[in-house]
Amino acid sequence: MASVLGQMRPGFTTTVDKMKLLSSPASGFVIPLGPFSRIKRSHAFAVSCRLSSNKDFAVPRRGAIAFIFSSFILSHPDLRDAAFAQSVGFREYVDTFDGYSLKYPQNWIQVRGAGADIFFRDPLVLDENLSVEISSPSSSRYKSVEDLGPPEEAGKKVLQQYLTEFMSTRLGVRRESRILTTASRTADDGKLYYQVEVNIKSYANNNELAVMPQDRVARLEWDRRYLSVLGVENNRLYELRLQTPEKVFAEEENDIREVMDSFRVNKVVA
Repeated sequence: MASVLGQMRPGFTTTVDKMKLLSSPASGFVIPLGPFSRIKRSHAFAVSCRLSSNKDFAVPRRGAIAFIFSSFILSHPDLRDAAFAQSVGFREYVDTFDGYSLKYPQNWIQVRGAGADIFFRDPLVLDENLSVEISSPSSSRYKSVEDLGPPEEAGKKVLQQYLTEFMSTRLGVRRESRILTTASRTADDGKLYYQVEVNIKSYANNNELAVMPQDRVARLEWDRRYLSVLGVENNRLYELRLQTPEKVFAEEENDIREVMDSFRVNKVVA
């Protein structure tokens, strides 16, 4: 466990690969055609737009984008077929070399150099992403995810690793964390998986160098939910990590749960 947890990174500061933009003067929309470098099937279209909301009218981010995209496509017959081909909400990623597979939202883009085995990010909400971490084959001999102990013990280890990664040398920074849920499940492949959900909040003083305590006011920097799925195969520990801001978790929860349920570890054939 120490091996793979020591390699885990939250990945929320990684820079997204630059995207080429194709503009449509007639429509006024901008369609990003991102470099889906490791996606093995077809390219996805996604509409990038600015959404506004107020107290009287608020549209869920993903629903609004889908509506605008559909309207745009239906008015352009040459793009209609491509749009209907991408009507499903997820793509499948299969890594036969390392031995795992998962689904991810079709509008997410792959980011290289993030320090994980694979890393996908929502291009609109940069704090929302997923990654996969794998223990070293030379230093781990896992037989089952139960080698980590019961789910509650695995949850403590996962949370501690996150807190270690988020350690800061800045003055006046503190983290608040708690384990939300831990569970185990047997998937349709017959393997046992652990699931862990934690919440972490980061606070920082607005004036950390102030002499008087009343001049150092702690404010919330970010509030995120971290969800992990742990599995063992090929004598290695695999962890699917998902990160999302708490303020959008309720809107994205169904999609996040589907990604979590799709994660499988597979036997690597030499």
